[in-house]
Amino acid sequence: MAVYNDLIIGLYLVFGGCCFNVITLESILKIQKSCGRLITLIQFIFIACEGLIHNIRFHNPIKEKTFPISLKQRKAPLYKWFLMVALFFISSVLNNLVFEFHISIPIHIIFRSSSIIMNMIMSWLILKKRYSLQQILAICIVTVGLIITTLSSAKDKGKAETQEKDFKKWIMGIIILVISSFTGSLMGIYQEYMFKKYPGTWKECLFYNHLLSVPIFMLFLPQLKEQWYLFQTSPKNRIGYYLPIPLLPSYISNIKIQGVWLLVIANIITQYICVSGVQKLSSICSSVTLNLILNVRKFISLLISVIFFKNPFSKMSWFGSIFVFAGVIWYVKASDMLKKKEKTKEIKKKRN
Repeated sequence: MAVYNDLIIGLYLVFGGCCFNVITLESILKIQKSCGRLITLIQFIFIACEGLIHNIRFHNPIKEKTFPISLKQRKAPLYKWFLMVALFFISSVLNNLVFEFHISIPIHIIFRSSSIIMNMIMSWLILKKRYSLQQILAICIVTVGLIITTLSSAKDKGKAETQEKDFKKWIMGIIILVISSFTGSLMGIYQEYMFKKYPGTWKECLFYNHLLSVPIFMLFLPQLKEQWYLFQTSPKNRIGYYLPIPLLPSYISNIKIQGVWLLVIANIITQYICVSGVQKLSSICSSVTLNLILNVRKFISLLISVIFFKNPFSKMSWFGSIFVFAGVIWYVKASDMLKKKEKTKEIKKKRN
């Protein structure tokens, strides 16, 4: 019964948190498209601060003759996280940067869902992993779907954009998505190595990835200042207008604030809820079940983006996206079958 309750809570967190996260992101982008780096920085600071609560230690400076505050002892050496931080930072910044290059949320979702293509290629090249025929066929379907969706989107973009410069910017956005997928795949491989060598370090990884990435944002200080200014000069209204809650005190209700900041706060909170839901499900579900749930969630996010936010998505794009999601589901199931076969072989070897 407890597992069932945890499953229901996890599903609520994933579908509620992740889908509302897409809604808040879409709403922010409608107001200001060139805000990717600022949103990423705010998200990183929030997660680093939340992680700090669990990674900080307090000492008695008189008894222990040391500084009253320190970080908990790490399971992995600090320098081991540096490569992970670099890859994580590049991948995260690029993922949010693409919106400045006329990349829509639907195309972004499709590319993120197709990341297994790059994962498979990089794992084959670096880790020398072998894949079953079913896995290869599934990846081929995902690739075909991604090509159809991208070409269809390019055709629509070419019709919609009157300036050649804007279309070139869109092409640049697609290239950035590919680079982001590449760095994300490298990060996944290195993360796999780290978790094998230092088991039980995923919380440590999450904390240091975000904490050590924050200073790197100083490279984008001029852009961050500009994006901050654009947010600060956006239209103001009373908090009571944005949150019509009857019991809200008047001294809070009458405070004027930019609506975009409330959306940013909602975006950060919903992202945290989404991540918490994924972590909760990962502790009670198999990797196959989790991947299937996450792909259904991505498809719902795609529907929200197209239906409610009127993002252009042609029939061919829908056709391609169905190929992508079907291929991903097939790949996940094929991977599970391969793992079961390998386990059966190991058991037989031990018996013999």
